[in-house]
Amino acid sequence: MKVLTRHVAKEVLIATLFVLVALVALIAFFDLVSQARNIGNRYSLSMALFLTMLKLPSRLYEVMPIAALLGAVYTMSRLASNSEFTIMRVAGLSPFKLASMMTVPALILIAMTYALGEWLTPAADMMRNDMSNILFNRKLSARGYSSGVWVKDKVKNVQPGAASLRFVNVHNLIAGEHSRTGAWRVFEFDEENNLLRVLHAPEANYIAGRGWHLKDAKVETLPKITNDETPVVEKSTAREHVDLMLPSEMRPEILGVLTIKPERMGISDLWQYINHLKETRQTADRYRVAFWSKVFYPLAIFVMFAVAMPFAYLNARSGGVSIKIFAGLMIGISFYALNNIFSFLGVLNTWPPMVVAIVPSAVMLLCAAVALWLLERR
Repeated sequence: MKVLTRHVAKEVLIATLFVLVALVALIAFFDLVSQARNIGNRYSLSMALFLTMLKLPSRLYEVMPIAALLGAVYTMSRLASNSEFTIMRVAGLSPFKLASMMTVPALILIAMTYALGEWLTPAADMMRNDMSNILFNRKLSARGYSSGVWVKDKVKNVQPGAASLRFVNVHNLIAGEHSRTGAWRVFEFDEENNLLRVLHAPEANYIAGRGWHLKDAKVETLPKITNDETPVVEKSTAREHVDLMLPSEMRPEILGVLTIKPERMGISDLWQYINHLKETRQTADRYRVAFWSKVFYPLAIFVMFAVAMPFAYLNARSGGVSIKIFAGLMIGISFYALNNIFSFLGVLNTWPPMVVAIVPSAVMLLCAAVALWLLERR
């Protein structure tokens, strides 16, 4: 049985590799064509090729389950058409043993997918975004906010009468320099929600272990206004050209998160940002959905192999290999669409994020189990 396991694992991995190369090459071609209007105008062909290469890790991550499905369908169909699978069944191969044999290539592909999603894809996407912003002379701003990035920052170790909460508006981030930003506006509140200070600074840079250094800042101090009718005696004051050090737990990574899609982030980055949102009592539904999707998406390769197993029980008369691959492609596209639909519906309807991430894979796994049961009973 070890010989059969090595044989099946080798065939599945080789077929998956060929399908993966074909799919990614096709998608990369369309990515390159989409840059045609900028080639020779904004940048050269070599730069366009480099930008396309930086997008390849994310494309590999996206199509990995589909490639695994098509590779497994091709392998199972070829084993069935050559009567190899019939001989395996006569030798005592059960569906459970077949599933255990498919576990070996599945674990290899899952490990590759996790590595892509956690390290290679976020780094390549960040580099590509930085280069695109430099080439197009764009400023990095938060998605959907023309005013820039807005962040809620909770101050730790609050002194009596001092600010305990800040709302920070960073107009833009500097492409390629993640520790420098453009203009800042900071609104500081005490524990009773009284506005204490408003800070304005044309730029800022982050100093590890200390906080944000606001350069040439303007500091507006406001008097405390009570709820009763007591007249306000204190006056507001303003100081200009102040170099101010702002202690904060808000690192540059927190600001950078708001300029990229949650689906492009790694699991560890999403976890850290979700904890930040919890500490500042902000909603994190979209990031939770993205986090659990990142956790379970590579595990969908197990499900895709389970979906491919019934194709081994179909003999050559049930259709050629090409028809089975086409059917596998339709199943893969359906899974990809179902996964995206549930992600959007989960955010809109505030469904439990873990359930949103599991349901598409669970539906596919149930369908595969039913199909395998029906074919086994024939």
